Amino acid sequence: MIGKLTKSTVEKLPLHSVMWDSAVVGFGARRQLRHVHYLLRYRLNGRQRFVSIGKHGSPWTVETARREAQRLLGLVASKIEPASERVTSSETFGAELERYIERKRVVLRPRSLIEIERYLRVQCKSLHSMGLNEIDRRCVAVVLADIEQHSGPVARNRARTSLSAFFAWAIHEGLIDGANPVADTAKANEGNGRDRVLSEVELAQVLAALSDDPFSEIVRLLVLTGQRRSEIGGLRWSEVDFERNLLVLGAGRVKNGRSHELPISTQVRAVLETRGRVGQSRRSSWIAS
Repeated sequence: MIGKLTKSTVEKLPLHSVMWDSAVVGFGARRQLRHVHYLLRYRLNGRQRFVSIGKHGSPWTVETARREAQRLLGLVASKIEPASERVTSSETFGAELERYIERKRVVLRPRSLIEIERYLRVQCKSLHSMGLNEIDRRCVAVVLADIEQHSGPVARNRARTSLSAFFAWAIHEGLIDGANPVADTAKANEGNGRDRVLSEVELAQVLAALSDDPFSEIVRLLVLTGQRRSEIGGLRWSEVDFERNLLVLGAGRVKNGRSHELPISTQVRAVLETRGRVGQSRRSSWIAS
């Protein structure tokens, strides 16, 4: 809606509504959950942008915010980007992310919260110092491409989902106006689940999470050997040939029905020898208790 912004009209704004000033084009006030926020909408180099002026209250009254809007419009007329000088620590992605995480802490399960923090705090760290209104689709696309390159397509898609949820929250809170910058960015093709392999980063994360229990040792050998779950899970001491440094799997234990010999690497040998020292019978499965 459009009208003359005054102290009275600003304080009576309904939740999530915006009123644009009839005196200064592009100057407006938006009612957020806890306060009213002044903002300026402008166009520079053919692109519409928004810049935050500040919260209603000292030092920002309708009059001081309107004067600031006029000053910023003067910069626009001189082809100067006003958003570059308006970003403060409280308006950055990183600062608002902390508030977002605190909100989510009471509604999400711990594991889900850990995932969100990993994607938004760690993998999207390059966005932290940027103002929310500075982040556009191109910025998001660059970050997602970097995540895919270093952590794989699944990580890219999970980060994309987390970013989209964050910006949807920011829009509802009145922190940014316009479309979600994650919208229309591409999803990575994760491929057939049976064909996908873990990236080096994912493998390192798996290994780092393992303990010294039998299940962890099975997973560790699966990572180190690349064999099937049944082949390692059912491994017996009779199939371990330390003298020749081989795992010898009979035809009945291999999917293609042909006996298979697999060289034992230094890491695999260390796992097997450690398991042998904890009192396992050489006549039983090496994972039996």
